[in-house]
Amino acid sequence: MAHKPHYAFVIDVARCIDCRACQVACSVENQVPLEHTRIWVQDLGLLGEFPALKRSFVPYNCMHCEKPPCTEVCVAAATYKDPATGLVLVDQEACIGCGFCVDACPYNARYLDQRRGVVDKCNACQQRLERGQQPACVATCLGGSRLFGDLNDPTSAAAQALKNAKSIVRLDYEVNGHDTGPNIFYINLPEEAAQSGFLYMPTDDRQPLVSQPGELPREPQYSLAEVGWKKVLAPLLFAGIGASFFVQAVFFTKQLIEGEKEFEE
Repeated sequence: MAHKPHYAFVIDVARCIDCRACQVACSVENQVPLEHTRIWVQDLGLLGEFPALKRSFVPYNCMHCEKPPCTEVCVAAATYKDPATGLVLVDQEACIGCGFCVDACPYNARYLDQRRGVVDKCNACQQRLERGQQPACVATCLGGSRLFGDLNDPTSAAAQALKNAKSIVRLDYEVNGHDTGPNIFYINLPEEAAQSGFLYMPTDDRQPLVSQPGELPREPQYSLAEVGWKKVLAPLLFAGIGASFFVQAVFFTKQLIEGEKEFEE
């Protein structure tokens, strides 16, 4: 059986020093506009009680979910889960810039690039992975906080870190029967950070970040058009396609039977 990778990010929160080298490397590698960012780091501020104070920083990016809500609302099939790598990607040539997926993402991990009219987000530096290199954010992480690799390969750095972690947290979104299954694993989270409410959105002024703090993951913000596409138009479209194939199959079968009768006569 061919090996199927399970790519994931493993974030060692205890090792992040908030240097933001990952953000700079990501922006340069992927030519991200200055007003946007694909990844970010949240400063949780001072934790604990004086004099036992600590400071913690939490890196974020696209969770590359097992069941991503963003793919369900994409009207152009531009957002998809790559069957070979499991990564959630955007085909920007197919993207029409409707922004439905931006609203549907519970992790605020996408932004609409108004200049190009397409949605952008972390793709784990797919161009680097194809060359056997690590994502830019991982390769430049000074503290060794960001890790990436195949969890189905027990020798990978990500799998080893996950195996030896003192604690593991995932920002799973489980509402109304939906389970995103995020592929970012936060390890070695300081106890003070967990107690203080680690699930916070950033308050930076760069997109796709939000202006007010709140819990992350958030409730997807579906518009009327998105709900209509997801629950009405998309099922009707697939039903129509299925019916079309059925009619063609019946017509083909009928022709085949009639041809056999003529041949026998």
